[in-house]
Amino acid sequence: RNGGKPPLTYQKYASLASACKISPPLPSPQKLPGTGVEPEKDSQERKDRSCYDPPTMSELDVDEGSLEECKFPGGETEALRRMEQCLSRKAWICNFEKPNTSPNSLEPSTTVLSPYLKFGCLSARLFYSRIQETIKGQKHSQPPVSLIGQMMWREFYYCVAAVTPNFDKMAGNEVCIQVDWDTNKEYLEAWTKGRTGYPFIDAIMRQLRQEGWIHHLARHAVACFLTRGDLWISWEEGQRVFEELLLDADWALNAGNWMWLSASAFFHQYFRVYSPVAFGKKTDPEGKYIKKYVPELARFPAGIIYEPWKANLETQKKLGCIIGKDYPKRIVVHEEISKTNIQRMSAAYRRNKALKEGGQSDANVSEEGSGSASKPSSKRTSTTVSSKTKPSPKKRKLEATITKFLKKK
Repeated sequence: RNGGKPPLTYQKYASLASACKISPPLPSPQKLPGTGVEPEKDSQERKDRSCYDPPTMSELDVDEGSLEECKFPGGETEALRRMEQCLSRKAWICNFEKPNTSPNSLEPSTTVLSPYLKFGCLSARLFYSRIQETIKGQKHSQPPVSLIGQMMWREFYYCVAAVTPNFDKMAGNEVCIQVDWDTNKEYLEAWTKGRTGYPFIDAIMRQLRQEGWIHHLARHAVACFLTRGDLWISWEEGQRVFEELLLDADWALNAGNWMWLSASAFFHQYFRVYSPVAFGKKTDPEGKYIKKYVPELARFPAGIIYEPWKANLETQKKLGCIIGKDYPKRIVVHEEISKTNIQRMSAAYRRNKALKEGGQSDANVSEEGSGSASKPSSKRTSTTVSSKTKPSPKKRKLEATITKFLKKK
């Protein structure tokens, strides 16, 4: 089906997947096959079956008292308990829509079953089947925003990743456009450690480091900030950080979502940029989430906690946090750099389109230099599209949309 090529849109994948029958999960086995043979030589193992037990924390020389609270205990028993707890909220399951959940609530607003799915503690087939049972005969939300839709996103990325060489890289990746990302170790370090000077972004990254999980929309915010929104750093760098820190890091989903959020593949409305200030305010205007994960700003009121640089020095002293000393100054000015980056991304899109129209694969060509976070040069832009080529109506509409968007910002 589909000419042997992977579907590159969720809608196309969903159409193809709808023709496939999903088998029900198998029941738990009543007994295991007795094919094991006891050791003949080691009499100690035969006498003491506990030698097969996994090592305890003390045997691993780990002081349990020094460990912070584990929010996601492992194992199938815990996974099944959490699944049943979620499914018991029938109305919530039926009405679930991912965009309407909160990225910065103090308690998770989603199922948080992703770590258990990732490690195989919870069967995806079982979870799918149980959701279907729960919503059967009920009015419910629809894919792609429903819980079933969220599971299908997982399969969509698996489908594309399975047949796309270098799926987790920009170079040699046929579905990924080539962008002249900057290399800035200081910016990357600030983002990774939650020291960008933008409290909402920093709170998310600190939660990630502390707990190993952040809300899906929080991932959107920090990914956009690192790449096309503000810092203009390659999505591959962000992918590596998430791979290290996320408990639910899944190779295909991690790479696919980073390409999506950097507008390198799957999503192409690069002029839609998450604000590191306004986005968090929508669901947490008082900044309670920030106060928890960025305690330096705990005394800042709602009016300035998302933009602490707006407080004068006297106010900062009264609140016990000097910007630039106790908490970093913002490393970029979003209102300015986001406009510049939209233009840079527009230039990258034009260049990739020109390469394809010329019969050259953009996946095997790297852009000239990385440059600084400044406006793309007129020389680079002028080489992407011939002056004799008239823009199509679709392109004129896109350019008009970008111009209108930039004026609003």
